[in-house]
Amino acid sequence: MKRSKVSSNAQDKGVLVDAVDGINKLPNDLLIQILSNLSIEEAMRTSVLSHRWGDLWKETTTSHLHLDLRRFAEVGTPLADTHDAARSMTKVINNHRGHIERCTLYFYSYQCENGMMEAWIRSLIHEKRIKHLTLENDLCPFKRNIKHITPDLPPNSFSNQNLESLALGGYNFEAPHAFNNCWNLKRLTLYAIFAEIEVINVVLASCPSLDVLQLEINCHTRSGPLKIDNRHLKFLYISSYNIDGVEVSSPTLEILTIGSLSCEMENFLVANPRLHFHRNYWSTGNFFPHTSYYISCPDQEKKSIGREYMNIMNGSRDFMEKFASLSVSVDLTNTKEVEMLQEVLVSWPEEMEDLEILFKKSNASMKQGENSTGIIYKKFWEETKLFPDACFCVYTVWLFNFSGSKEEYTLASRLITQETVIETMKIKPLLSFSPSTKLEIEEAITKLKELAKGHTGLDIIVV
Repeated sequence: MKRSKVSSNAQDKGVLVDAVDGINKLPNDLLIQILSNLSIEEAMRTSVLSHRWGDLWKETTTSHLHLDLRRFAEVGTPLADTHDAARSMTKVINNHRGHIERCTLYFYSYQCENGMMEAWIRSLIHEKRIKHLTLENDLCPFKRNIKHITPDLPPNSFSNQNLESLALGGYNFEAPHAFNNCWNLKRLTLYAIFAEIEVINVVLASCPSLDVLQLEINCHTRSGPLKIDNRHLKFLYISSYNIDGVEVSSPTLEILTIGSLSCEMENFLVANPRLHFHRNYWSTGNFFPHTSYYISCPDQEKKSIGREYMNIMNGSRDFMEKFASLSVSVDLTNTKEVEMLQEVLVSWPEEMEDLEILFKKSNASMKQGENSTGIIYKKFWEETKLFPDACFCVYTVWLFNFSGSKEEYTLASRLITQETVIETMKIKPLLSFSPSTKLEIEEAITKLKELAKGHTGLDIIVV
């Protein structure tokens, strides 16, 4: 006999009630652990279930508190409603008592009442003691007269021993004192920032421990160079307008990316013996975004910034536009360095204008097959494809410090046979070499020219 629809529904409801009762019997610690796997908004919704659930979300542990006020903004939405949403976000921040490691807040400036953003910063940095903070004030698409926020922050607003990374977007800085004593800050991102160059220089001087710095700034007046003096910096991205020049002093810098600059080449000074500017941002004449990358392999216990290269740059607005260029220094006898070069090129999303490769010369010779590293080394150079399953291509390849070695020839030949280089390969040999090396260089170039004959429109030029 079939069950009636009524009895079926009643039974289903009974199962649901039993399930809810079963959950309610769980201890608070376990419920909080379950809620911690939800987003903060999903966890907050459970507060309407009963009085017991009302405060459980406040105890959740979340690695990332992500709040976006922009989704409450629509054309015709009353201003009072957007302010209510901002006040609700403030309550969420203040009432949450669990551990928060990272917080990201997106909003439009007109949504925030006076002092609201400053209150968020004070609560998150000095009370919650978070490690990573992102505050982005976007320009509202349907309120075009809204200006950038000029925060009224007290001294030492960003100074806290727990804060490791800070990203700020869409602000006008009138003074630098909010950054006083940011000794522990490791990563700083400033984008869509308006300020006098003196203010930016003091901000950077207040953060001496940075290893990653990303700048997209617009200075009100031309009043001197941007000065970056940091002995720990490994990654630097610059896109700046209305500046007289840039002076970079960082002996540990491994990656330097220029998105866009308004200064002349002679006013761009980099005190770093490892970064080679054979050709650079100004060389093509079209001011394509340019990166200089000195590939290095630190000790295993140290983290190489090159491994994070693509993730960092994918978040930068100007980088990796069509026809960007790259200068890279690599030791082809070092398997790790070659693999790091592979990672960057395979991940490149667009065709490249110029790829400039400087071959570093290592005094240490590797005996193939002696150990696992040697086996990997031999296997790598025996592969048929340098960039498997990749669509990477470049119009012009420059090979600097070319000695005609087996590794250099193999790399160059695969760039040709895989049709990675489209128009021109320019080879600049070693400045000084022995007669035997001269012969190796000539033989390697002759073979490369023979390979190029099978590819219409490709030229091999010795410079």
